[in-house]
Amino acid sequence: MNKLYIGNLSPAATADDLKRLFGDRKLPLAGQVLLKSGYAFVDFPDQNWAIRAIETLSGE
Repeated sequence: MNKLYIGNLSPAATADDLKRLFGDRKLPLAGQVLLKSGYAFVDFPDQNWAIRAIETLSGE
């Protein structure tokens, strides 16, 4: 698995919000979302999916 750091999140963001964000873009998560205040870590099945997530979500 490849862990990806997601920063600059609203303190109101939830794990379900992130799961929905990735799911809507057909980006499969491989594990739980570890959410802290303002940031999160998500796991992807492999490096290719992690890179695709970065490319897809950059600038959003």
